[in-house]
Amino acid sequence: MFERYTEKARRTIFFARYESSQFGSPQIESEHLLLGILRENKTVTSRFLSPPSSWESIRKQIGEHTIIREKASTSVDLPLSSECQRILAYAAEEADGLSHKFIGTEHLLLGILREQGCFATELLNDRGVSLETARNQLSSQPAEQLGMPPRSPGVSAGYRSHRLLYNAASEMLILELCRAGAAHLLPSRLFVRHRDSEAYEQIGNPAEGVCFESAVTCQTKPVVVFNSMKWEKPPGGGDWAGVYSLDPKSKELRLRISPENLSLEEPHLRLSILELISLSENADTLHVNVGVEKGVPSGAVVHYFLARVNLSDGKLSLLFPLKDIRF
Repeated sequence: MFERYTEKARRTIFFARYESSQFGSPQIESEHLLLGILRENKTVTSRFLSPPSSWESIRKQIGEHTIIREKASTSVDLPLSSECQRILAYAAEEADGLSHKFIGTEHLLLGILREQGCFATELLNDRGVSLETARNQLSSQPAEQLGMPPRSPGVSAGYRSHRLLYNAASEMLILELCRAGAAHLLPSRLFVRHRDSEAYEQIGNPAEGVCFESAVTCQTKPVVVFNSMKWEKPPGGGDWAGVYSLDPKSKELRLRISPENLSLEEPHLRLSILELISLSENADTLHVNVGVEKGVPSGAVVHYFLARVNLSDGKLSLLFPLKDIRF
């Protein structure tokens, strides 16, 4: 269970078990885990807690909140409470979201803050520590300070890797990233770099809420084609914004298909390309997942299809329905 944990994180679990036994608790609760973090990692205390919010003062407040029982033997392997089990799962998600290979004490702290309603979160919130502020501070910290490999130059903090492509014709890597912890994995961004380079460059400069995603490429031509979605804020729904192409060498960016020039011969109300599936080797035809909105007596209904679209004129050909796809 703890294979990914850093040495400090493992010692945190040990100290949490010790604190639990000192309070006579039958299981390890969130407040014991918080004490373990603060006891093991003084950097966390100094970064997130202002004086006089010391380990001693927090432990005293926990003692006032707890029904003290007879101390348990430290040799007893106390179980984790349900909330602590969720906290450890959240910590793993936070590490994954930041593309961190290991789980450290900082990720455990974020896990606590995600467990809304637990006593440890209440203690932290009362001292001005919120999930958002803690996450922002952690995402801005160099990964090597956490025992992680450093992030590639050019990639903004707070994003996680979602998909990687390689265009052989240009010898370029295309990296699709999404914002760590975002409700809809938004907003997605695309980055490129030559295989012999260390630094990535972001493709375009999309506005907040606009995603560049679902990139596809072929191996014979230096081209990357990707989809664009515009999401409402707060995320509640999105509109298809177009299909773009990029020359990875020249960085030339072109709008290839817009909502205005995507066409279908059969009657419909609206068309939306939801996902790019593949690009032909001559780079002129896409296979896509498309939503076709049609009018019905009660209003409108959307049907989903695997379709082929010509990049030169935007003409759409429906191939077969995708009945299990939802948008």
